[in-house]
Amino acid sequence: MGRRGTAQYKETLKTYAFGVSQDVSTALADFIAPRVPVGVGSGMYKKFDDKNAFQIYNTRRAIGGPATRIEFEATDGTFNCEPNALEVPIDDAERDKAGDAQQNLEEAKTRTLVISSATAREDQVMNLIKAQVSATANKGVYSDLTVDPIAELDELIEAIATECGMLPNAMIIGLGAWRVLKNHPLVRGRIDGGTTGNKTVNLDKFAGMLLNPQMDIRMGILSKDTTKFGKGKAAVNIVGAEIFMFMRNDNPTQYDPGFAKTFSIGATSVEDVYTYRADNCRSDILAVDWSEDIKVVSTSCCRRVTLS
Repeated sequence: MGRRGTAQYKETLKTYAFGVSQDVSTALADFIAPRVPVGVGSGMYKKFDDKNAFQIYNTRRAIGGPATRIEFEATDGTFNCEPNALEVPIDDAERDKAGDAQQNLEEAKTRTLVISSATAREDQVMNLIKAQVSATANKGVYSDLTVDPIAELDELIEAIATECGMLPNAMIIGLGAWRVLKNHPLVRGRIDGGTTGNKTVNLDKFAGMLLNPQMDIRMGILSKDTTKFGKGKAAVNIVGAEIFMFMRNDNPTQYDPGFAKTFSIGATSVEDVYTYRADNCRSDILAVDWSEDIKVVSTSCCRRVTLS
């Protein structure tokens, strides 16, 4: 959409920003809470937060009688896509140094914005799901080398499938948690090293050990600085020493079951890229805008393991 006043809408940079957002492969936010483009700022979605939500409908219809109808209920959720924005200055001195490479300069700044917004979004998603999904009791004590991680995870996969009638198909593992899992002797012991004795564990091999061998597993790599500007850096992994397994849909809607979703007006993570002049800073300001509302749709579809 256009901007008022001196702001200039940048279609070429929007296209570039969308490409960068698709390329931020280490980010997990869209994997955990896939985007549902709804085209409006607010509305309703089906919640699947108790056992009644997964009951089977009676589809038999009497002659002359009505059909069973799936409807929004009073207990269903509402979304409200709130505006988000991030901006970065392009100083006049930077433009002078860039010479004829102004497009390259603007693209570099746009890339910084998109990557920074991806990190912020991943932190927001992780804070949300950690607040709403408690760690499963008496699981994840993998410092005890007699505890079998695969057996524990299989038990939780079966629990989700039994409760929801669908097999969890996605898992995220924090970098520190993966370090523990890949080196655990009871995990390595499941690998047939053949004549070479190679017991290296990768994500594909790890998935093959699980009750659902088709599990899509992603590693949480992004980190954040937990201190304010001007203080010494204290970086931590955003996911942390955690494992989350859940159900997700590559093409979610307002109506299908799944763990978490991002309701957004548009189909992309960046709706607008535009510039405006800030003379007091001797800079052009490059900004990105987007609107979204991240919701946990069903805690029943997820299990969390905190390693210790």
